[in-house]
Amino acid sequence: MEKEVKSGDFVVPGDFLATAEEFIPDEGVYEEDHNVYSTRTGIVLKDTDSKKISVHPKTGNPPILKKGDIIIGSVDQIRGQIASIAIAAIRGNEDRELSFSGDSIIHISNISDDYVENIEDELKPADIVRARITDVGKNSAKLSIVDDSLGVLVAYCSECRSELEKKDSKLKCPNCGSVEKRKIANDYRQGIL
Repeated sequence: MEKEVKSGDFVVPGDFLATAEEFIPDEGVYEEDHNVYSTRTGIVLKDTDSKKISVHPKTGNPPILKKGDIIIGSVDQIRGQIASIAIAAIRGNEDRELSFSGDSIIHISNISDDYVENIEDELKPADIVRARITDVGKNSAKLSIVDDSLGVLVAYCSECRSELEKKDSKLKCPNCGSVEKRKIANDYRQGIL
């Protein structure tokens, strides 16, 4: 005989919750051989009125990328007309580690509404960017930085690797004086995701 589980009890996946004759499986539970078990780590809720039993998560699931999400990442490399981005965070889930390990790219056509001849005029390796996800596949994500609020948040000098400062629509190195161009976000270096 299994130990009786009460509302408010903490359970882990596979824990026995009730018999199928007592309660109908709801969110976070499954039925097997006329018994109901937990599918997740969480807190049990037995609803005696509806005769349903559920488990509410104690820990959140890792964030999953979806179309329309705003991300922060760094430019890994640039090849031809594509910039590879290492995604670091999703807006709204900044403190959570991502479960996505696929390729994230910005194509040259998703940088500006204007014609972009050379992607390296707009992005450089190690730049920190804010981008919108336009499409997500099993192992890939396509990104865009077309909006004014999207683009490079922090850029580094191509000559000496110092952090560039914004001067009008260009970026200037306070260390060596180099002037560079990027597709910068309207809140460059303000630290807002």
